[in-house]
Amino acid sequence: MKPTSSASLVGIVAVMLVSLLFGQQPQFLPLNVDYAVFYPVEEDVFVEFYLSCLQNSFQYEPTDSGYVGKFSITVEIRGDQGVVDSRTEKFLNIVPTEEKTRLALEMRHVFPFRLPSGDYEVLVTLRDLNTGARGEYLLNASVPTIPSDQLRMSDIELAVKITRTDQQSRFDKNHLRVIPNPSSLYSVTHPVLYYYAEVYNIPFSADNPGTYTVEAFITDKNGEVVKTFPTRRHQKPGTSTVVVGGHNIVTLSTDTYFLNLRFTDEETGQTVERTKRFTMFKPTREQLAQIQQVRSQHADLMLNQYLRLPEAQLDEEFEKVKYIASNEEKNVFPSLNREGKAKFLTEFWIRRDPDPDTPENEYKIRYFQLLEYANQQFRTKFRAGWQTDRGRVLLTYGAPDEIERHPSRQETRPYEIWYYNELESGSIFVFADMGSFGDYDLIHSTYSKEISNPDWERLIKLTRTPRDEFENFGPDNQRN
Repeated sequence: MKPTSSASLVGIVAVMLVSLLFGQQPQFLPLNVDYAVFYPVEEDVFVEFYLSCLQNSFQYEPTDSGYVGKFSITVEIRGDQGVVDSRTEKFLNIVPTEEKTRLALEMRHVFPFRLPSGDYEVLVTLRDLNTGARGEYLLNASVPTIPSDQLRMSDIELAVKITRTDQQSRFDKNHLRVIPNPSSLYSVTHPVLYYYAEVYNIPFSADNPGTYTVEAFITDKNGEVVKTFPTRRHQKPGTSTVVVGGHNIVTLSTDTYFLNLRFTDEETGQTVERTKRFTMFKPTREQLAQIQQVRSQHADLMLNQYLRLPEAQLDEEFEKVKYIASNEEKNVFPSLNREGKAKFLTEFWIRRDPDPDTPENEYKIRYFQLLEYANQQFRTKFRAGWQTDRGRVLLTYGAPDEIERHPSRQETRPYEIWYYNELESGSIFVFADMGSFGDYDLIHSTYSKEISNPDWERLIKLTRTPRDEFENFGPDNQRN
C-alpha cells in the first residue's frame, strides 16, 4: 500500500477507527507505518521506523497458556543499488481468553536503523504465521545530511503517550518513553497530540548559555493557522536539546492538519522549523456509545476484583496510594464500608487511567511497579520502601530524570540528589542518611511543595570544630 494523498487519508483512517471501535476482523492485514530521522551516528544517520497493527487481525490458536497469535514483521530498505538493509522479527501475542482475541487493540513497534544519507524505498511486510495472511506498506524515505555547523531539527515523531523513564527500550530516548502513533490519527478518545523532536548544532557557551523559545501551532491544508499554543522559553542545556510536548486538540473538526514546531535561538536569532501531518477524526454518536460500553466493561471487571478482597486488604491498598490521593479522597475513604471502599478504589483508578479504552490501566500498573521498586531498593529495618521519604517522592512525582549518589565519606554522611527537569522548570530533592541506618531522609528540595533548607550541606557534615560541639551545650541542655 503506497502512501495516499491527504484527500483520501480521512476516509482510510475512518475505516481503521471503525474497526478499532467494533472489533471487526478484516480480510487483509492492515498496518500503519511512519518514520523519523534523528541525529548522526558517526557517518550514518539514525532512522526509526514506527509500525502498528491490530490485535484482532490475526488468527489465534488455543494453548495451555492462552490463545496465541504468531506474526512477523519485515522491514526491507532499498537504495539505488538494491537492498541496503533488511530485518525480520517474529512476535507472539498471548491472549487469556478467546473473547479478547476479538478486541481491536493497537500494537506498536519500533525498528531502528543506521543509514547513510540518501533516498530509499521501504517495504514493510506483516505476516500472520498461523494462516499465511499478509499485508504490505510501501513508502519513500528521505534521509538528509545534517551539517555540523547548521542549526537543524529532526523529524517530528507523533506519539500517543510520552512519559519519563529510567529504563531502556526501543521506545526510550533521553529518559523519555515515546509510544509512537504511526497512523497520525487522533480522536475524541485520544485527543492529546504528543510530539517529540530533537534540535542540533545550537550555538552554546558554558559561560553564557542563553535561552531559546519553542512555538507550536496547527495549520490546515491551506496553510491557515487554526490553533496556537503558548510559547515556551528554556535555558540552553548545550549544543543539542529535545522538543517535547502534548496539546489537547479535541476542538478540531474532522480533517487533515499540520503540526508546526519553530525553534528560535534568542541570542543569535537563528530559527529552524518542522511540520508533521496528522488527522483528527470524530466518531458518530453510535460509535461513542460503543466506546462507553467498552469502558463500562473494564470498570465492572475491576470492581469485581476489588469486591472479592477483604476490607483489610482494601485499606492496605489505599494506604499505599495516599501519596496521589486528594484531601477529599483521604477524608471520604475511611467512612465507607467494604463494598463502598471497593467502588471507591475502582473509581479512583478509572479517574487516573490515561487510556480508558484499553483493558489495562497504565497509570495503575506503573504506580505499583514503582512501589515494588521502592520496596526492593529503599526498605529499612523499620519501614517498607514505599513508606520512606525516597519511596514517597518516587511514587508522588515518578522516577527522577537523574540521580547523583554520594556514598559515605569521612567528612559527610551518605546522600543523594534527585533531579526532576520538568517539575517547576527543574527541581532537586536531597536525601541523606542522617541516622546511619540506611534510611535516607528528605532534608531539602527546591520544589515549592516540599521542605526547603538552603543550608542542607551543613546538615550532612560529619567533621565539627570544638566550637560546634559546644555551641548548643548550655545550662538548659545539661543532663541531670
